Amino acid sequence: MTKQEIEQYLYKHIPITKSLGVKAVAFSEEEVKFEAPLSNNINHRSTAFGGSISSLLITTGWSYLRMLFDDRDSIPRIVIGRSATNYLKPISSDFLSELVIPKKEILKNFMEMFDRFGKARITLNAQIKKEGNVMAEFEGDFVVMANK
Repeated sequence: MTKQEIEQYLYKHIPITKSLGVKAVAFSEEEVKFEAPLSNNINHRSTAFGGSISSLLITTGWSYLRMLFDDRDSIPRIVIGRSATNYLKPISSDFLSELVIPKKEILKNFMEMFDRFGKARITLNAQIKKEGNVMAEFEGDFVVMANK
């Protein structure tokens, strides 16, 4: 799936991403980055709205999992089971989320569990950075379930 394909997929299946102005900057198994303009996500303090930040970070993790199952005949259901976002500094400009790619062993175990049971859980982390400073950090448990 290309950057353009994931954007179109998100806009169709998760419409809030279009309203947020989400754009894919990098989209591969080695790197997942999305950006959003401040103008679509501004709050009363002229900084990024916390809900928009959280939504972008969840979308970053969700999209990575969607990509991992792209070659399957039936795309599984992917849901967020738990999420926590720490807002460390105000974000006063367009912002970029970046997934912390899981270690190969974690991914291998996750995929084996899914193949064996048709359901698996994985914890993913993502961040928003500006000039090397972490502005927000995210940790979320995603559950992937085979369609029956």
